[in-house]
Amino acid sequence: MKVLIIGAGMGGLTLAQALRRAGIEVAVHERDPAVEATGGYRLHLDDLACAALRRHLAPDHYQALLGSSAGWQAFRRFAVADHRMRLLFAEPRERALETLMIGRIPLRRLLAHGLDDALRFGAEFTGHRAHPDGTVTAHFADGSTDRGDLLVGADGVGSRVAAALAGRPTSAPAGVSGIAGRTPLDGRTRPLVPALLAEGPALAFGPGGIGMFVTVHDPAAGAVVDPSSCAGVPAMLEEPALIWGLLAPDGRFPGRPRELDGAGLIRVTGVLLDGWDGRLRALVRAGDPATVAFFRFHAADPAADLTPWSAGAVTALGDAVHAMPPTGGRAAATAIRDADLLAGELARAHAGESTVPMAVHRYQSGMAAYAGDAIRTSMQPLGWVHRLAGPVGTGLARLSLPALATAARLGRRVTGARVA
Repeated sequence: MKVLIIGAGMGGLTLAQALRRAGIEVAVHERDPAVEATGGYRLHLDDLACAALRRHLAPDHYQALLGSSAGWQAFRRFAVADHRMRLLFAEPRERALETLMIGRIPLRRLLAHGLDDALRFGAEFTGHRAHPDGTVTAHFADGSTDRGDLLVGADGVGSRVAAALAGRPTSAPAGVSGIAGRTPLDGRTRPLVPALLAEGPALAFGPGGIGMFVTVHDPAAGAVVDPSSCAGVPAMLEEPALIWGLLAPDGRFPGRPRELDGAGLIRVTGVLLDGWDGRLRALVRAGDPATVAFFRFHAADPAADLTPWSAGAVTALGDAVHAMPPTGGRAAATAIRDADLLAGELARAHAGESTVPMAVHRYQSGMAAYAGDAIRTSMQPLGWVHRLAGPVGTGLARLSLPALATAARLGRRVTGARVA
């Protein structure tokens, strides 16, 4: 059996690792020129994603993942605040569940480790052709082809594989976009970090439907295992930084933000944060322009059939079928879960217990049972953005958010407990 994977994101690379360990031939085709050539910031891997990676990575490989990640102490709670960074409420996290916080680039590099001969970068997928014998050929922009028993689209939002199968795009703009960046933490910027981030990330809301996600990312200070213990596969640590992401309805962005460089996007973010906490605005101004980018959020319909095609020699996983905004922290973990499920079914087919079409059918049915919930969870913060965007919502925000913050502080003072 040979499996062709289009896209070297988290789901595609996890699938490749799992198939290789099951003795299945795999070829990963990625249009990026190198594994490091990716955007994004920090990813949240929940207990299900961690369990999947433990199954499919060698022990020293998973040890390197632990040495490159911050663990539970970096995500003891999730806070919601107003635009002055006053706590409204917080959701404590369960310590018993394994949770890892890791940068996108380190995770992609680690998942690519050991796949050198199976990875082909600079390969832009253009289409595929199914053959009567059940095999499929992938075509690429440089005129090359590759043939296998299964083609898996792991090519993210705007997937060409999934769009060809469905006959339409599999996601649509969510009406909210973001500007995200990274501010290095040093002696000048660290004192500006709001105290409520000491226990985990926060999502703040303000007038005009503006939202702001902020979190401290410092894996070296809280790596799950000592990075120096990662001898077989080296750990990959990032420098400490505040990661921030502004959310706003598409109509609130002035001009054409896609055409701006990092410095221009920082200026736009400063304008949209007018009236917000001064420390937060200073941290944004201190952001590294090279890390700042504009993102248009897309989402699949969680109530729709996410794989509206017959099970056969072509399928897809991750954002290719269930795109979701980053506001739920679920996209990477869900893609890894997809890869785990599909790999298990393909291993059974490889052992003669099933067939490729049956494996794909079981994967697509199983994925449908959890992907819709992940999309809905990720869309909830965008609902707040939309509700606060209009004149009525803005007025309510100006009145109600300070009142909620005051009530939360009084409640904690009286009870001596966290508001959750």
